[in-house]
Amino acid sequence: MHHGTCQMSRGIQFKSTRLLTFLVLFSLMLMEYLIELQSCRICCHPRKVLQLLCLLLASIIKMGWLFMMGREFLVQHVSGGEMFRVFGHDRVWVLDGGLPRWRSSGYDVESSASSDAILKASAASEAIEKVYRGQTAGPLTFQTKFQPHLVWTLDQVRRNIEEKTHQHIDARSKPRFDGAAPEPRKGIRSGHVPGSKCIPFPQMLDASQTLLPAEELKKRFNEEGISLERPVLTSCGTGVTACILALGLHRLGKTDVPVYDGSWTEWGAESDTPVDTSS
Repeated sequence: MHHGTCQMSRGIQFKSTRLLTFLVLFSLMLMEYLIELQSCRICCHPRKVLQLLCLLLASIIKMGWLFMMGREFLVQHVSGGEMFRVFGHDRVWVLDGGLPRWRSSGYDVESSASSDAILKASAASEAIEKVYRGQTAGPLTFQTKFQPHLVWTLDQVRRNIEEKTHQHIDARSKPRFDGAAPEPRKGIRSGHVPGSKCIPFPQMLDASQTLLPAEELKKRFNEEGISLERPVLTSCGTGVTACILALGLHRLGKTDVPVYDGSWTEWGAESDTPVDTSS
């Protein structure tokens, strides 16, 4: 690999890692905001949410997506990669160790964006405005194929307590999992889903915020009694850091690990969902 070139990023026509990171984060924040509007019963159809996301990214998706981290191990980018997988886009990578490791390895960086990238970003913004106005924004080039088996609902998790088809791993900290520490969001009960086990997501990473080697990851899961021969489900506080566990399992060959999307924010807010405390 030559300095300034990431072999996995071929087909991405951005020379500025900062601009690429900005666009990914912007699309994720926009999608999260619109989903929150929908949950508040404001008319926002899921298809429109997906369309807005695709409009922003359509002009730059070619062969694959490389998700990178600007500071430490920003979990939003791992979650972003998982989101693309959920919608059928398999050619997705995460730059292990992120930008800090890229820098420490001696590869070049730059802070200026190409004129081509700026034009594409501007065109994407104009397309989003057209969608909001009900105007035609042009054809989409990103074809989606939803993978429902990668996203679990509250009802599926509830059934799993009795059926035990999947081992449930919670990525939150041990004090939150045990119910010894309060949840950061008001109105959310403390504790965990009955039968679930706790592997805090930082245990997937080394001191440099790089994903652990396969043998070390396997050791972490074995220590908690997780069998790699059986299906696994992951969750966390909001369905984001659970993707770190899914990434670790992906390295061990388990490529179809579902994430409980609502995670503890949804489960703990319901009055009739069972909750356990302590491990």
